[in-house]
Amino acid sequence: MRAAWIEVDLGAYRRNVRALAEYAGRPVLAVVKANGYGHGMTAIATAALEAGCPGVGVALPEEGAELRGAGQAGRIVVLGLALEEQAPLVVEHDLEPVVTRAEALRALAEAGEAQGKRVRVHVKVDTGMSRVGVGPDAALSFCRTVYEDPRLELAGLLTHFASADDEDLTSAREQWRRFQPLAQAVRQGSPDVVLHAANSAAGLWFPPARLDWVRGGILTYGALPAPRALPFPVEPVASVKAKIVQVREIPAGRSVSYGGTWTATRPTRLALAPLGYADGVPWALSNRGAALLHGRRAPIRGRVCMDQILLDVTDLPPVAPGHEAVFLGRQGEAEITAQEIADQAGTISYEILTGLAARLPRVVV
Repeated sequence: MRAAWIEVDLGAYRRNVRALAEYAGRPVLAVVKANGYGHGMTAIATAALEAGCPGVGVALPEEGAELRGAGQAGRIVVLGLALEEQAPLVVEHDLEPVVTRAEALRALAEAGEAQGKRVRVHVKVDTGMSRVGVGPDAALSFCRTVYEDPRLELAGLLTHFASADDEDLTSAREQWRRFQPLAQAVRQGSPDVVLHAANSAAGLWFPPARLDWVRGGILTYGALPAPRALPFPVEPVASVKAKIVQVREIPAGRSVSYGGTWTATRPTRLALAPLGYADGVPWALSNRGAALLHGRRAPIRGRVCMDQILLDVTDLPPVAPGHEAVFLGRQGEAEITAQEIADQAGTISYEILTGLAARLPRVVV
């Protein structure tokens, strides 16, 4: 196996999902798009069903087709919009697409008729994010179009909050004010329609939006949707690790890595780890981040390279090739979180996790 890898703790993932479901009092639709937020989509989706989820959410029809090809049962909701030419793929794999346009409805109805299937769709209402959705004034009419076509079934009605992770929930409350009457009207006409609005943040901090499902994303992977205290603990699911492949000493005055952006001020021991920005370790961690060795922090020296990183182990107990370095996760009492890396890199934890490269082997623990 390669000397750098990702350990994926599916037990931690299942516990996180169950904790969110218990706290919210609602089933969790597990969001597994972007390769399960970088953790490995197929394994995560299977663990989600084992944890009691009614199904999973993906971004692309191709992701849903991949899961079905791997034997995935349960409902698969395509949260991103599909093009008309993708309708046969959606129907073939019994996916439940989000729809916002009449042209997409027609394409899905025709594909369903051709394959002898009734297509379940979810109508998304744009209540203020201004990204995807039918306007609130047109939503009921659009739902009626679905009702009137025997080839289609209205399976869900949803919206998405732009700022449910803010401590000031004014924006979320305004979006909820637009969505709530639509949800009530649709529920009166069709008791079986699934209403869902809450992402991880709303599931935590905006109880009115929990409805029938909570869409569990970043929180279920053990990362925070916002730098706020959680009402229950979660466990990080992914750890990024590498084995040291070289240790050498350099004299004071020697510069390190591309551009010589760090120069040793004393005799220094450097350990080489065989991973880099091509694996998802941000280049912005150059001379800023760290890894854990022997349960202690070893600073990154010089620029993060495409496939290699140098760590300063001068002040650590002896380090040798084969010793394990942790770039994300826990070692002993020390821990490096996705949020810490995101703060150092000037980004968000979502990007850190989803940026973990496919070439890093995923090892289920």
